[in-house]
Amino acid sequence: MIHHSDFVALIASIYKPSVYVELGLYKGETWHKASPHCLKSYGVDVVDRNISGNVFIGTTDDFFASFDKKIDLAFIDADHSYESCKKDFFNCYNRLSDSGIILIHDTDPNDNRLFDKGYCGDSYKIVDFLEKEMTEQVNVLTLPLTEAGLSLVTKKTSSRTHLRNR
Repeated sequence: MIHHSDFVALIASIYKPSVYVELGLYKGETWHKASPHCLKSYGVDVVDRNISGNVFIGTTDDFFASFDKKIDLAFIDADHSYESCKKDFFNCYNRLSDSGIILIHDTDPNDNRLFDKGYCGDSYKIVDFLEKEMTEQVNVLTLPLTEAGLSLVTKKTSSRTHLRNR
């Protein structure tokens, strides 16, 4: 089975985003695989993990307080609580380019032990929220990658045909 970091890197290698934002770096595996495919990359983590690149050490709220660029690709894997994930989602979505993609990790845990906040927490609830409350605005596809899952979110208006017909 493909690891989520390889999938994020694959999307980055195909899409070649101008601006990539990664929330929650952990050991930097996804960051190191995806960033080389991006023109500019911005990483955020509350812990200084000695990861090279344009990395902000602090909360995602603090990062977004001064970040004003359009995001082409975002990977959300920071605080694993539903409320934080939802806040991170909207911070990315409100800055998302018309054809941008948001990837959210930990959205399909395959085992109840993964509900621990050290793993997926309750961040998986973001999928139900997006599918019920934002069904008119976004497309959501959840993939059962590794044990935690990964969801892809795009704007309903992001298809190339839609963008071309504007």
